Amino acid sequence: MSRSLFLIGAFALVGHATAQRLMERKRPELIPLDGQARRIGWYVAPGLTYTLPRFSDEEEEVFRNADTSYVATYDPNGRFGIHLEGGMAWYTRDPVIVDYLDLGIAYKNLRGGEELTGRYAIADSAVDLAGEGAFAERLLTAHFNANKFIPTWRYQFVQLSLGANVDYRLSAAHDHTASPLLNDHQFPPDLWAQAHFKLGYGFKLTGKMFVIPAVETPVFSVLPGDAGRFGKLQWFSSNYRPLILSVRFLFLRPRKGFDCPPPIKHKGQMKSYKQDGYHPK
Repeated sequence: MSRSLFLIGAFALVGHATAQRLMERKRPELIPLDGQARRIGWYVAPGLTYTLPRFSDEEEEVFRNADTSYVATYDPNGRFGIHLEGGMAWYTRDPVIVDYLDLGIAYKNLRGGEELTGRYAIADSAVDLAGEGAFAERLLTAHFNANKFIPTWRYQFVQLSLGANVDYRLSAAHDHTASPLLNDHQFPPDLWAQAHFKLGYGFKLTGKMFVIPAVETPVFSVLPGDAGRFGKLQWFSSNYRPLILSVRFLFLRPRKGFDCPPPIKHKGQMKSYKQDGYHPK
């Protein structure tokens, strides 16, 4: 009986150790905080912006008053701009919900254009109108994000981020050949605030650096009021959804006397090794 219990216990221990090794191989530690990396790191993220317009255009009646009417078709088009951000990252010790938080600033350039064709009618007479315009915004942005890693493969992961941004207009150019009164041109204020969502796919390239390509878009505007646009902003007579396409370089800072072990291959498996003789206090 005692021999049977011993064999059962031995098999249980072997099974537990094997399962633990398999889990470690499947989901290796991405941010080693057990004495190896500091809680605070930093990042930079160059990229591009794009103002996403609607996918189809329809003729709309802008106004009607007695025998006077104006109908127009607005054709917005998006353009690319420059984006550059940087800041600090704070890594959590228990990444059940959030793996790290970040706080940073960015320079953001948003650009786009709009063309229109319209008909202004009074009684039996009508005039065909046309116009085109372009806008360019240069903004200073402060942002905050809560980020979660979902491991997919060895040292690869999906990153989900929820955050907020506050944008201040440094300068702007709004030029249009059509009448701003007739077409009710509107623009974001000098200061706006939004909640945003970011989706990325990351790679841990070395023991100290992650590379995370991502796309970000606002999902709700606090200032100006959202009015059911789910983060879109109006320039001229059209709504645009700002997109940020960036590549984040996220850096760990090793503790003094300890270099974060890089992911290396050993007998075909990715493993990380601690420095010999290292014992965290």
